[in-house]
Amino acid sequence: MNDKTGFFEEKNGVKSSMRLMSFISLIAAMGLAGLTIYTNNQDGIILTFGFLLGAFAPKAVQKFAEQKVSS
Repeated sequence: MNDKTGFFEEKNGVKSSMRLMSFISLIAAMGLAGLTIYTNNQDGIILTFGFLLGAFAPKAVQKFAEQKVSS
C-alpha cells in the first residue's frame, strides 16, 4: 500500500476540499495584495485581510472541532 498523502489530502487519503479552498484563498490574497500595492487603493487592504483570514481560519477551526474531548 502507498502511505504517501498528497498536498490536498487528509491522512487517510481522502481529498480535502477545505485545503483546496484555503489554498485558492491564499493565492487570491497574494494577487489582491499585489494589485493593492500597485494601485495604492486603501480598500484593497481590507479585502486582502479578508482573503487571508479565509485562507487560514477555517482549517484552524476544523482542527479544534475534530479534537477528541477527554472526560
